[in-house]
Amino acid sequence: MNQKEAEIICVDLDYTLISTDILVEQIVLYLKKKPTAIFLTPFWLLKSKQYLKEKLSENVQLEYGELPYREEVLSFLKQEKEKGRRLVLVTASNIKIAQDINNHLKLFDEVYGSDYNFNLKGKNKAKFLERKFGKGNFIYIGDSIADLPIWKIAKKSILVSNSRIINLLLQKRKNFSGNLLNYRTKIEDFSRLIRVHQWIKNLLIFLPLLLAHEFNNISIIGKSILAFISFSFVASSVYIFNDIVDIRNDRNHPSKKHRPIPSGVTSAYTGLFVCFLLLTIGIVVAFSVSNEFTLTCIMYVLLNFVYSFFAKRIPIADIFLLSTFYVLRIIAGSLATGIPVSNWLLAFSIFFFLSLATLKRYVELNLIANSEKNMYGRPYNIDSSNFFQILGINSAFASIIVLILYINSEKVNTLYKSPSLLWFDAFLLLFWLAMLWNYAKNKSIDHDPILVILKNPTFLFTLVLMIIIWISAIIL
Repeated sequence: MNQKEAEIICVDLDYTLISTDILVEQIVLYLKKKPTAIFLTPFWLLKSKQYLKEKLSENVQLEYGELPYREEVLSFLKQEKEKGRRLVLVTASNIKIAQDINNHLKLFDEVYGSDYNFNLKGKNKAKFLERKFGKGNFIYIGDSIADLPIWKIAKKSILVSNSRIINLLLQKRKNFSGNLLNYRTKIEDFSRLIRVHQWIKNLLIFLPLLLAHEFNNISIIGKSILAFISFSFVASSVYIFNDIVDIRNDRNHPSKKHRPIPSGVTSAYTGLFVCFLLLTIGIVVAFSVSNEFTLTCIMYVLLNFVYSFFAKRIPIADIFLLSTFYVLRIIAGSLATGIPVSNWLLAFSIFFFLSLATLKRYVELNLIANSEKNMYGRPYNIDSSNFFQILGINSAFASIIVLILYINSEKVNTLYKSPSLLWFDAFLLLFWLAMLWNYAKNKSIDHDPILVILKNPTFLFTLVLMIIIWISAIIL
């Protein structure tokens, strides 16, 4: 940018100066502080968006030093300030918040924001800047379609967005001066947003069908497939919701900070849209399976709400609820097909998935560098590590004991031609669990055990071998 260009540079705040939205940050903080406020905030919004912002500003204190400032934008602004440019922060966020951010950064010459009577966004912001500085007398840095009216009257338009659509819209304008972000959204970002790799958990829906050996029942197989699709969409919507609720904690997490929403690659608003879209599709498909299955999906969503706002902060309750989510998938498969879950399967599942849920927490604890610090919004510190190791390994052994007792039961003889082969499966599963915990102990699992299982050849080979032996026990 040369010296002949406008001296005034106006900068937006949300998803421009910072890679998040202040309103989202406030709502999340307020709901975590007071979960019952979820019934109150819609009424504030009905009065007006400005009223909602005012009430949230009264009830929530942000830590301005912890906001995710975009280094590319800060670096650019500092360079321009050294050239004598006048920097102006103009945001739809509450004026007090904008002033507090500037008090922290000590960067802007002027600060303007919304108040109870005026929402400084879109056309309102364009009219305000035209009155304040004159048409074509300022450079504007923004991020969204709402900024189009402002870019229209600006001397230069600078974009801060990875959206291909907004890039294409601005590239047609003569005053477009470039994009401060080099990264563009990819299909992989959407895959990471909805956590496609986690859909492997939903294969548990097929377990009642498989263990009942209903391989030739096309109707039941069809319902299981529909149930899998439905539950996958519902689960993905829950993952996105949790990412939004945990956005502040995830930004400080060694690996979760790279997820699309905490990293700012995907906005919280886009995340919410995808969340509700997937949830709607999932529930519609669920109704085509059965009413009981639909109620299970709704229960899964409600339990996740309880987990996000309450149980996650209660020691032990969080991991028991995590293990319940696995068991609920098996129950969902049962209700979708009409095949009852046996007490043997239920007992095995409780211990087996409690071990996996505990493993997840144990791995996260190993990521903590400072033992005095709580674990990213969880009620644990590094001292809890031994407890989780004992609980997880004991639960793993308990699940194997249940499996061995099942192999010796009379029911097995009616389902399997060669039940003795199942002893090899019990041995291999014990080996598989022991290896998994050993990996966790040696810090060879980076936060997500599912990814390790999918990528590690030994885990995959053992899993395939167990399936082959199980099939052999049925047919030989």
